[in-house]
Amino acid sequence: MQLLLIDALNLIRRIYAVCESQYGAQSEQAIEQAITRVERALGKLKAQHKPQYALAAFDGDSSWRYEFFSAYKASRKPMPEALSKQLPRFINAINAQQIAVVRAVNEEADDVLATLAAKANKQGIKVVIVSTDKGYLPLIEQGVMVFDYFTQAERNAAEVQQKYGIDAARLWQYFALVGDKTNDIPGVSGIGAKSAQALLSQYPSVADALNTEPDGKVQQLLARHLPDYVRALALVSLRTDIDLGISLKQLRLSADAPQITLHTSQI
Repeated sequence: MQLLLIDALNLIRRIYAVCESQYGAQSEQAIEQAITRVERALGKLKAQHKPQYALAAFDGDSSWRYEFFSAYKASRKPMPEALSKQLPRFINAINAQQIAVVRAVNEEADDVLATLAAKANKQGIKVVIVSTDKGYLPLIEQGVMVFDYFTQAERNAAEVQQKYGIDAARLWQYFALVGDKTNDIPGVSGIGAKSAQALLSQYPSVADALNTEPDGKVQQLLARHLPDYVRALALVSLRTDIDLGISLKQLRLSADAPQITLHTSQI
């Protein structure tokens, strides 16, 4: 069995950006073309991966991250108004492809998909996450794949090791050390990519480095700026423990694929 998990806005906004550049902002033709291309993309994804189950997740209106850190995604451009107004049409188009749609009003799609991926994988179901977001890469393990639709590339453990110099399981620690500029999350001052790789090559984890007597500049910086690391780690790590109340049966490819709105409890 296979479950296809789609980061809906990641797919839609990238496709719409191309259509907007071709047909102009505020153009009805840009919207129509984007809907058509999204439908085509979903059809292609189903043909490629042959899932029995599928879900597209949308971000809710809020998330604990915005309350926890006021600068979170502060520099990110808002969704174009022309696109925002037409999202219900995209949702209907996704449903027309027999794919369920989920929106948790107080969660980000990333956490919803991460939770579903973790739970499905524990049940022995193979998972394909469709997104260009590097935040999903730490979820890569046997049974969980991250797929970039636009490059048609499977993001795998070997690629992560080559690019970041560490295994996928420790990527969230790496992102917390160096920061995540795309989401306006600062890391540990003075620690860059090379020093973060060196630290995680020397120690099994950041916690192990902290439990060892500092013998270098990187450990000293980490100890001095520990609250910054703890904050960044909380922000970059995806939740895999949300009580979504979604059954696998609801996600089966079907002409009656549902549109689900969830109200989850924040913890």
